[in-house]
Amino acid sequence: MSEKGKVMQRGTARAEAGFKVTTVRSTRVVLDNTICPAEILINDGKIVSILPGKSRTYASGEKVLDVGDLVVMPGIIDPHIHACEPGHTVLESYSSATKAAAAGGITTIVDMPMNCLPPTTTMANFDAKLKSARGQCHVDVAFWGGVIPGNQDELLPMLQAGVPGFKCFLTGCSDNEFPSVCLQDLHMVMNELEGTECVLLFHAEQDLGQWEPVAEDPAEYKSFLDSCPDAMEVDAIHTIADLCLQYKMPCHIVHLSSAQALPIIREARKKGAPLTVETAHHYLTLTSEHIPPGGTYYKCRPPIRGKNNREQLWAALQEGLIDMVVSAHNPCPPDLKHLDEGDFFKAQGGISSLQFGLPLFWTSAKSRGFSLHDLVQLMCTRPAALSRLEDQKGSLRPGMDADLVIWDPDKEFEVKRNMIHHKNKLTPYLGFRLCGEVFATLDTEGQHSLPGEGGRQLIGHVHKEMFQIMDEIKLGIQYAFQTQNPLTLAISGSGHCAMEAALMNAVERGDVVLVAVNGIWGERAADISERLGADVQQMVKSPGEYFTLKDIEQGLAQHKPAVLFITHGESSSGVLQPLDGLGELCHRYGSLLLVDSVASLGGAPIFMDQQEIDILYSGSQKVLNVPPGTAPISFSERARKKSLNRKTKPPSFYLDLGWLANYWGCDGKPRMYHHTPPVNNFFSLREGLAILAEQGLENSWKLHKENCLYLHEGLQKLGLKLFVKEEVARLPTVTTIVVPEGYDWKEITEFLMNKYAIEITGGLGPSVGKVLRIGLMGYNSTKFNVNRVLHALKDALQHCHKSKIFCPNCPHSQQGLGHQHTVVLQLGSYILQKRYFKPIRTIGSDARL
Repeated sequence: MSEKGKVMQRGTARAEAGFKVTTVRSTRVVLDNTICPAEILINDGKIVSILPGKSRTYASGEKVLDVGDLVVMPGIIDPHIHACEPGHTVLESYSSATKAAAAGGITTIVDMPMNCLPPTTTMANFDAKLKSARGQCHVDVAFWGGVIPGNQDELLPMLQAGVPGFKCFLTGCSDNEFPSVCLQDLHMVMNELEGTECVLLFHAEQDLGQWEPVAEDPAEYKSFLDSCPDAMEVDAIHTIADLCLQYKMPCHIVHLSSAQALPIIREARKKGAPLTVETAHHYLTLTSEHIPPGGTYYKCRPPIRGKNNREQLWAALQEGLIDMVVSAHNPCPPDLKHLDEGDFFKAQGGISSLQFGLPLFWTSAKSRGFSLHDLVQLMCTRPAALSRLEDQKGSLRPGMDADLVIWDPDKEFEVKRNMIHHKNKLTPYLGFRLCGEVFATLDTEGQHSLPGEGGRQLIGHVHKEMFQIMDEIKLGIQYAFQTQNPLTLAISGSGHCAMEAALMNAVERGDVVLVAVNGIWGERAADISERLGADVQQMVKSPGEYFTLKDIEQGLAQHKPAVLFITHGESSSGVLQPLDGLGELCHRYGSLLLVDSVASLGGAPIFMDQQEIDILYSGSQKVLNVPPGTAPISFSERARKKSLNRKTKPPSFYLDLGWLANYWGCDGKPRMYHHTPPVNNFFSLREGLAILAEQGLENSWKLHKENCLYLHEGLQKLGLKLFVKEEVARLPTVTTIVVPEGYDWKEITEFLMNKYAIEITGGLGPSVGKVLRIGLMGYNSTKFNVNRVLHALKDALQHCHKSKIFCPNCPHSQQGLGHQHTVVLQLGSYILQKRYFKPIRTIGSDARL
């Protein structure tokens, strides 16, 4: 193995992830000087030859990957990422980082020497870094070394071991193990490395020695931006350019932010300085004008600057003054971003974007006239040269590594949390619509891997592995519902589908059904029951009111229903219905209690067994934060007997409880095929339930209650009126406010969406035109989000009065296209590791699940 080759580490997981190919064929292969139909022949990890498309006869057993008109080009090389191993795997790991890279068409990453413990500043530390990476990498990984005061004697051994260069800081690094260097240190280092092929990488910020913290709001991005003026970069790049000219040693500026430094770079190059420059995707995509108050997930160093600065960086790319574009992927968990406080000065810096570099660049670049060849130069060829890998990677030629990315430059997609493979999913790009979807990556071993899950095929819906997943889902639902009912499962459909399943199985023609109506979901239940031929009786309350035990007993005594339907969390009006005592009351009158908990499950206490609820159902997309399409439901023994001993069959075969009970293993009989379920959604539901169990129901209830009260306090300070009068009846997950007098509720919601990308909605059913509804559910239930909503509402109240006409082009409404600041959690479509629901003590009981 060559000295350079020693720095490349590959994990054993790749062989399991996809299938090996020997020929890749496309009508759009990006070669050095053309884009044309071609076949790329691969053998032993190398490109053997590139032939005109369909120009030969295939040998027996040859594995051909024909991708039609998808673009095939060299795998992307990202020379600036922080994998944070060893020592800080809570931030990132080689497994998660390289999986994200593969999903984004990146076939090689180069890991920075800091944000790990120990940092890569000695030969011994470099060995520890290599050891931590072995066996878990899904793409090729190379490593930068680091320069700190006094380690000049360690540099040549690391260089000989395969490190292509060294990074240093001219001002304080947040990593205490990686102190900045002074000018004297740099002279010693450059003398030590003179005559080698080494490159020195500089974080180009330099203390000005005169700035003091300003007494401005730390939650405003401008306060932070003012603390990192352009002059910090300009002074640092002056220093770097002078050193580069003096020693004629390759120097590289990492993540250039300030366009004010461009003239210095241009002049130094004219004088012969071997100086290269990179910028990062966030500087080319984001602007300071669109960073919301408290949006600490935008914080990085150097900082994101204004729109005019961004356009100058794009112009420098077109000129060739900036050589390459990188992710500068620097992950950070939410707690270190201080989201609740929204304090930019306390928050740790760093933006996660590794997986989305290709579409982030292409979305903006194609409209500015950049070509696919420009993309290859900026993200493949030049990064390969910087990393001293140009003889192996960065272009498609015979003899080069067979690292390919296969992608559709015209396909749009939305960045969603379920597709992110970084360990920490917090990123400013959630909700962005990007252009350029990766179809697959191909590595030097000829392994073909689909993004998103390493090319794995879905598990069949009647495989034993799927039945195991379904069993785990049942345990998770039992925990969330606080029940031991054997007849517990998930309906293949939305929460509305579960409502229909509950009524279709429990209600027969002629049965009396008593429906408690104080919002849209009671109205829907009454409608469905009428369609089933039931004798429907309604107890009606105004939106915003709830039913007392006295109300319920009067209805039960008068109508003696077979089933009482009531909504626990009425999302159309924001009412939380008290449930204690209802089950005992229903059973005294010979009725079943059917409860809708779609909007309340996980956000407000519910105890199915303890409260004697007979049928309980929910949805997946609320507090569980998983994609809609699965609906937890459970039947008590009373409800099971009534549903399975009907005089007539349920009117829906698809929702027939007898078939569903068998398919979900609830009847003790061998499972039989019934329908094809949403397999991806089952994985998501299992993960959402597992996260709820790990957090703990009591903690989840407490979190939602605290943030709800915090929101209520802020709304009242704005002079807004809560719709639900009694505090005990306010739903913690959905807050309703009275539409303020003189305002059009539609105007307010449109203003919030257009300016802040915040979606709040108006009323539903009986509450239409009366309320604005604000949801705080699951991952979105944070004080940070409350502060954002309150700030946006305050702005709306100033600009959305009925006497004003809303204009999407006015200064108050302008927002960059695709900017989505709302953090939304939707869990992954496939879970790598098994998730177990261990026996958990039922809250308020000695029973165990």
